Parts: sequence; C-alpha cells; structure tokens
Amino acid sequence: MSGSQQSDAWAPSFVGIGAEKSATTWVWSKLDQHPTIEMSQPKELNYFNENFGRGSAWYQKHFVNSTDCLQGEISPWYMDHAETAERIARVYPDIRLLVILRNPFDRAMSHLMHDAQNEYGGIADLTAEQLQQLVVRDEKYVRRSSYASSLDRYFDHFDRDQIGVYFYDDVKERPRQLIQEIYKFLGVDASFVPDDLATPLNKSQDYRSVTLHRIASRVSQTAKAFPVTRDLIEWIYRNTTLRERTIDLLMVDSGRPELRAADVLSGEQIAAIASDLERLPDLLNVSIPTTWSVPACQLG
Repeated sequence: MSGSQQSDAWAPSFVGIGAEKSATTWVWSKLDQHPTIEMSQPKELNYFNENFGRGSAWYQKHFVNSTDCLQGEISPWYMDHAETAERIARVYPDIRLLVILRNPFDRAMSHLMHDAQNEYGGIADLTAEQLQQLVVRDEKYVRRSSYASSLDRYFDHFDRDQIGVYFYDDVKERPRQLIQEIYKFLGVDASFVPDDLATPLNKSQDYRSVTLHRIASRVSQTAKAFPVTRDLIEWIYRNTTLRERTIDLLMVDSGRPELRAADVLSGEQIAAIASDLERLPDLLNVSIPTTWSVPACQLG
C-alpha cells in the first residue's frame, strides 16, 4: 500500500510536529502517562517525511490501537519538511497538531550542541570555531529556528483551532498547567496529573567513550540498511527500552561551554531568525514570551 492509499478504519488523533530541541520528549512522556492516550513506540516515527512510502500499515503498527484511547505521535522534523503539512492534511484532514516552540536562538544553540556531541564526541570543551564549522555546512540550524516560515505551510492546510501552540518556557515555569492545557486541547481529562513533572529536560552531554559511540552508530546504520535487521531494530524500539538504556550508559554530563548564538551565528543569520520572529505573534495570534526579544548585542 502506498503512502497515498490510507485506510479509513484508523487514524491518529494528533501529531506533534516540532520544534526540534524544544522539550518534545518531555511532552511525549507526559502524554504517554495519560490513561486515555497511547503514544507511538518509538517516539519519532518520521512517517510523513521519511517513511511515507511505507504506507499506513507500517505507520499503524507502531500504535497499540486500543479503541477507547487516543493515539498520537511526535516527530519534531515534521515542521521542517516541505511536504509534510500537505501529506498530513491529505490523509488525516481532521487531525490535531501539537507545536512546542522555544526561544529560536536557544533552540539553534541546543541543536548545534547536539550535533557537536556526535561530531566531536563531547561538548564540555567546545569552542565557537568548532560550532561555526557545523553552521557553515548546513542551514538547518537557522531554518529550523525560523518558526513562522515553517508554520505558514500548516496554517495553509489546517484550521487554526486544529493547531495547538505551546512554549518551552512553560515546561520550566508552569509544567502542570502546561500539560493540562495540552490535555484539554486534545479533549481528554485535563485533571489528570502525570508523574515527574520536574524531570530535567534532555540536554546534550559527552560520550563516555567516543570510539564506542562511533562503533555503535556504524553498527546501527549498517543494520538499518537491510530489511530484516531494520525490522528487528524497529521491533526493539517499539517493545523495549534497550535503546534508551544504552544511550544512558554511553553518556556523562561534563557541562557545556558558555556560548551564545551571537558567538557562533553570523550577523546575517541572527538577522534572518530575528526577522522571522517578528512575524510570529501575528501568525499565531498570541503573544510570545518576552524573553524571546532579540538582544541588541546580538543584532549589533
């Protein structure tokens, strides 16, 4: 069955589309705790961007599909993919979309730290020059922080009341109220209080052994190249916590350097994010956090 031939018998109730590095894992875990919500296993299916051609049967098998629960998933790359909004609207036009946004400059830096972790094996001693080497290779750090440009596509395809927009800042400042607002948006019991609301957010760390990490990554990439081993890996991701436990064992928190976006991004890149940010309040029809204003020193 092709990606365009979807079954009318089943549909997810909601999809989280991003933004990357904006506490989507925290949101996923709190949604998964709700007694009438079932989240996909694993979290990031990347169906509408990378796996659409594998069809709806592949997509559906990542959900338990209890008849009395909502099913949903979160794949933060959806917001960045040019065709995802149209694909979701074409096959699931009544779906609800979740969007979590973070200060775009902080998001870009967190994204860079994450990629630097894989590139250099650690971040504790990173320099601005090392991060700049990553920036010049790929415009994604700026593009994925340009929220208005990404969300334009979704507002073109969905009614405004289908898109729930929330802010990373509230995960730290008012986590209980935030998750209950999301529950209400999805139409489930908003009085439910999940555990571990103060659980620390994911942050980039150093690898205990860079060599071991690179070996594990190569083995994983090779296994995913073959259908049989790829299916086995997907089964492990859906049914066990082996991936998460392995990552925990490989990581150690050695701190991170005190670098700002202005230390790494060019003036042109800073200005591009700032210009996009100016459009965001009108597009969303809500006020954005005051801490997101662009510091004068970053525009200088």
